[in-house]
Amino acid sequence: MNFFCRLFGHTWVPHAEDPVIRWNTDKKGLVLNPTVKGEPRFYERCARCQTTREWKRPERSTAS
Repeated sequence: MNFFCRLFGHTWVPHAEDPVIRWNTDKKGLVLNPTVKGEPRFYERCARCQTTREWKRPERSTAS
């Protein structure tokens, strides 16, 4: 952990990773077909020390 993270706390910045898409041809080699590997990932990363944590969805208030 960085000295400044211990002193002031982490500075969390939102990040996202897209799934990997591979393009493959059909049997004849004429048409490209996408193959998706994985799911989108949303997480937060500290700008100083690069520590990551999973993104937590904010709770919705039900005030009327």
